[in-house]
Amino acid sequence: MSKKDKRDGGMIDSIKKWPLIGKVAAVAAVVICIVALGIILRYTAAFNGFLDRITNWGRETKEYSVLVKDSSEINDLRGIENQSVGFLKIDPNVATAEQYLQRQVKIESDFYDDIDTLTVVLNNGIVTAIVMENDRLEILKEDATDLVKEMRVIDTFKIEIESDTTEVTEKEITEEPSVVYISGSDSRAGVRAMARSDVNIVAVVNPKAGKILLVSIPRDTYVQLHGTTGLKDKLTHAGVYGIDMSKNTIEDFLGIKIDNTLKVSFETVVKVVDQLDGIEIDSDQEMHLKAEGKDKRCDFVVGKQKVDGDCALRFARERKSYETGDRHRGENQQQVITSIIGKLGSSKNYLLKIPTILDIAADSFETDLSREAIMAFIRMQLGQKIDWQVESIAVNGAGTYEPTYSMGANLPLYVMIPAEDTVINATNKINEYLAQ
Repeated sequence: MSKKDKRDGGMIDSIKKWPLIGKVAAVAAVVICIVALGIILRYTAAFNGFLDRITNWGRETKEYSVLVKDSSEINDLRGIENQSVGFLKIDPNVATAEQYLQRQVKIESDFYDDIDTLTVVLNNGIVTAIVMENDRLEILKEDATDLVKEMRVIDTFKIEIESDTTEVTEKEITEEPSVVYISGSDSRAGVRAMARSDVNIVAVVNPKAGKILLVSIPRDTYVQLHGTTGLKDKLTHAGVYGIDMSKNTIEDFLGIKIDNTLKVSFETVVKVVDQLDGIEIDSDQEMHLKAEGKDKRCDFVVGKQKVDGDCALRFARERKSYETGDRHRGENQQQVITSIIGKLGSSKNYLLKIPTILDIAADSFETDLSREAIMAFIRMQLGQKIDWQVESIAVNGAGTYEPTYSMGANLPLYVMIPAEDTVINATNKINEYLAQ
């Protein structure tokens, strides 16, 4: 069995107190930490500002790259003036991207059915350049290196996408059970970016019973993306089409209704850790990794060691060095978050930095829960001091290679075929918690 085949094996099915394992714990620990800090600050301007920013649910963003053949003499957009440029038809925002580029430079636009054809027409000189979403480009760099190794980026641009305008019918979350979708991304483009969803958790919060159910769905789960036909896709790819696609796909997959959404990003880890003068992590293996985007190396030894922000982020994002891949990455993320929390409480000097850290952390969260609902939940917890029971389960399955909707029939990728009994168990558990 390959390393990739192993990484999503195993099922978590036990009742635990905080902290939970892996990415579930990382997300939950951060949320609880932020709430606790808010209570400590007694609704100061810092905490109020934090709430105002994370509840400002707005437009998502999508980043694109313009690529030419590496052998081309073209170095900027002026070089593609009046030239043929290829676009991908299945990108739901392709019209907006094409219009944006047309405003920058006059081009002849051609549209292609799949990513394989798009790369072929560039490499064979049928078009001068192609336009591709950065997330889709990253997928190719990871899983189909040969397709992009002779391409070069000459320009990047960002467009804004209007989020689903469907009005959220907010439940009385202090009275009724509610279902929250937690989407976690390590995108470098910010929490508003349409990016792969590496963490997918369905949380059922039942305040009357004092119980929380967390259902983890592995990123590589092979699902039918909402509103599509034909090829299925990895769940993580749903995020490329926006948070609504991820939410709606999970609703279809589990046969449930999701009430609210919380997006989480790890992008601000560097700034937070550096504010705390570094943190301690405990590595279970030796690794020598290049810091992301910098001419700097992070040398990890076995055991405990102090790291700065750059290396804390590299540690939190590494998965290829581990046999269990994303599962181990989740455990490392838990370590980083736990260490940050511990460092905050270790000295008065760091406690005094909490307003600054809240300001930084606000860029890593976004939710369609209202400010009023969050404050009501905090007041409920303060008044009732609920000793929450938390149950964590996961969808399980078997690893294989299959074609995907996002990458096309000619580029099989690693996916996890979900075991039907674990899907049924997840749905039944969610309904059980909603009925209590």
